[in-house]
Amino acid sequence: MPSLFIPAPLLAANALNFAITEANPAGKLILLILLFGSIIAWYVMINKITQIRDAESNSQKFLSRLRKELHFVDLFNNRNLAWPRSPIFVLYETGCKKLQDLSSPPALRVEQLKGELERTVGEQCVNLESQVSLLGTVVSAAPFVGLLGTVWGVMDAFTGVANAGTASIGALAPGISGALITTVAGLVVAIPSMVGYNYLLTKIRHLTVLMDNFASEFVERVEKELKSLSAIASTRSTTLTRRSM
Repeated sequence: MPSLFIPAPLLAANALNFAITEANPAGKLILLILLFGSIIAWYVMINKITQIRDAESNSQKFLSRLRKELHFVDLFNNRNLAWPRSPIFVLYETGCKKLQDLSSPPALRVEQLKGELERTVGEQCVNLESQVSLLGTVVSAAPFVGLLGTVWGVMDAFTGVANAGTASIGALAPGISGALITTVAGLVVAIPSMVGYNYLLTKIRHLTVLMDNFASEFVERVEKELKSLSAIASTRSTTLTRRSM
């Protein structure tokens, strides 16, 4: 048989071309919709993976630099150092600015700081998760859109056979082939999108845990430093009182 001597990739390409050619107008429209969905999915995956890798890299650099500081807020006073693409640095900067604006008693100041940090964590999570829901929609919808094209194509194929009055494989095969290509396209769009979606969710969850842990550490460090300052102030006040007596 001559086909045995045709390379497999060429056979696959010919089969794919034949299936697309034989697809009905509805099937071709669905293929265009799936192509558009694939472009969106790959754009979101590349954009979010780049953003999250930058966030992780900058966060590690910021935390490494912060650990070298004697006092927790010293780094904030150095305006030459900034990691704006790090959500943890944004959290740190927001907390330090809040501390500067507060003039309330230490206990109330800590509670206000906690509230501000929680809001910032929420905002950063929303920023990290933006567009990911769009990728989830592509993952969920693409197989069903492809299946819709297949069912529609099979229905048209059997209608064509009925109108022709012949039920041979030769009459039915082109229509079935054109119908099945939409399911293949739907799976080709959905599978890499699902892998990217799960990868992004894992990375975002990891960054969220890091932000929560950092917010807790920030509050603990501020509480310790405020207590330390209160103790020093109390000692000085007691000393001055004794001297004045």
